Amino acid sequence: MTTSKSGTLLIALGRSVKPGTPLGPLEGTPLSGFSPSSDTGRIHAVADCSRLGKASTVHPVRFVLTSDSLAKLCSNGRCRWEVPEDSHWPAFLDALDALSRLRFDEEEEAEPTLEESEIAAAVHALSLGEYPQDGEDADAWRCHGEARRCRDELLSRWREAQDRLAAAAASLDACPWLRPWAGAQVDVCAAAAEKLRRTATRFYVPKALADAAAADGLPVPVLPLDGSFGIFGDQASSVMSAVRRAWCASARTDARPLSVAALSAEEALDEALGRRRNGVDEAKQSLQRLTDTWAAEARLAAAEQTAGRPWCLIGVQVPPRSWPRRDGSTYQALTSWQLAVIAVYQVTADWHRAVVALWVPQGIGDQLLSAAASMRTVDLLGDAEDWASPASTLLVAWEPDRYDARVR
Repeated sequence: MTTSKSGTLLIALGRSVKPGTPLGPLEGTPLSGFSPSSDTGRIHAVADCSRLGKASTVHPVRFVLTSDSLAKLCSNGRCRWEVPEDSHWPAFLDALDALSRLRFDEEEEAEPTLEESEIAAAVHALSLGEYPQDGEDADAWRCHGEARRCRDELLSRWREAQDRLAAAAASLDACPWLRPWAGAQVDVCAAAAEKLRRTATRFYVPKALADAAAADGLPVPVLPLDGSFGIFGDQASSVMSAVRRAWCASARTDARPLSVAALSAEEALDEALGRRRNGVDEAKQSLQRLTDTWAAEARLAAAEQTAGRPWCLIGVQVPPRSWPRRDGSTYQALTSWQLAVIAVYQVTADWHRAVVALWVPQGIGDQLLSAAASMRTVDLLGDAEDWASPASTLLVAWEPDRYDARVR
């Protein structure tokens, strides 16, 4: 698609729009072109199209775009028709591009490329910890490294399938007449994504996700009474704040146990220590005690938030994989924790609209409803009569783009 003069686009319709594609409001668009004198050949946008080379004579034709005339259009890339830029054409072409990304080899995409034995070994290794306990065991480090790569590859492929489906759903919102025609494509990709999701759940511990959800609401810590942060002088409070922020950021965005958040806190402490030598061991030992305390507080808070309380049914509109920043760069729309929660707690999904329903503990539900703007969420049981309806029914009734007081 290229822009010609102001207000118009030049589109290689015979190549960009396959025969049989529903045209919706674009059907009946007036066009002009060239055809062999026999009137039985293709219609070309330009008289000097190379595929008209053997025609004895060529004459101009005027026609309107229909499913029949679409099938006659030349597929040469040089044959570009002029259409209005301010019509449905841009959204229509974007939708076709998004839907084309759903087409893949079913066997290749529906099954993980990794062998089941590799996945099982990776799940087992990571169940023992993100890193081996013995820092000198080279074989253990290699095993854990391979396990992390296995997990990350699987999660990347699942997120890629989600991204395809989310992009297709957005395009179908703009061109709803394509929904019936595109349904089979969406269903195939959704089935592939579901297989990847089920495999991904094996890498997550639900209780660790609940613990992470509680980490953000813990009380502000105070400086250790043992004076171990005294080496920082009047900067001790700011160092403590930086260490705590690093721990919280890792805990609430990561899908791994809180012991991994302690590593982020250690990195923040190392940065603050700089070239200091005296008192370093005492400060690190104190930090270890602090992160152990914070983790214990988070686990207790997670239990208090959820134990004996009803679970929540949360609707989530899954966004595209990345969002643009003002400076032209992009950022990941979902954190690892959010992805893990979607994987573990999903009970139903409608990938034609890129929405899923999650049955989650109270603490996780509260965290989802306070999520950043990149992920729209709703309490599907917010109305008094909703409790009796199946999750799939409530998800169908939810319109994410419509204002709702329950939507965050």
